[in-house]
Amino acid sequence: MTTIAVFPKAEDAHLLRMRLEEMGIEAFVQDENNLYAMGVDEVRVQVADENVAAAEDYLAQDAGA
Repeated sequence: MTTIAVFPKAEDAHLLRMRLEEMGIEAFVQDENNLYAMGVDEVRVQVADENVAAAEDYLAQDAGA
């Protein structure tokens, strides 16, 4: 698994996860529970290593919109 984005709020991470999954890229939100329980200040979105290039392409296109 590779982290492709980091967010300060779990809601933002889940929005990206849902958009990636709409594109057929399975994604996972990590550290969400630690954000609240342990004071971790970031939530990571991860994809399988073989999906990193497709996810990064999507992020690049999304940023340009």
